[in-house]
Amino acid sequence: MTCIVGLIDNGKVYIGADSAAVSGESIEVRANRKVFRNGPYVIGFTGSYRVGQMLEYASLPKMECKDVMAHLVLNVVEKLKEISGKDIDELLVGHGGRLFKVSSDYSVAEYSSYVAAGEGGPYAQGKLHGGVGDPRDRVLAALEAAQTHCNGVRAPFHIEVV
Repeated sequence: MTCIVGLIDNGKVYIGADSAAVSGESIEVRANRKVFRNGPYVIGFTGSYRVGQMLEYASLPKMECKDVMAHLVLNVVEKLKEISGKDIDELLVGHGGRLFKVSSDYSVAEYSSYVAAGEGGPYAQGKLHGGVGDPRDRVLAALEAAQTHCNGVRAPFHIEVV
């Protein structure tokens, strides 16, 4: 249970995440971040902290073509499968001013303005819809909306930009 938010603004991708770790009825707030930079990517993850940690420190494949979508589908997702060794939840990936979501079936979708994932995702997307203003403030407001309406989302919130 979590909330990851992605937003494109003026050619930059902002991805924000909460700090909750939920197991059954228990919730804890971790210092480990669910959003990070890895080379030219900014990545936010839901689900397993172990998979997120492996992805944060893994050497991701270099761009072999000019098509970012093709690169994610053919190279990065294959590395993710190797790392996870199992099913994943969802990831948001920002690269080159573009925003993508990798779903639990490893499919890759591209978004033109914003997207959110995790249990708090619907609340965050509602807050982002039609929003204007500073992109960091918008991402923060979306995460705060998710925390207000979802018991599996907790501050502190972290935002990375690429």
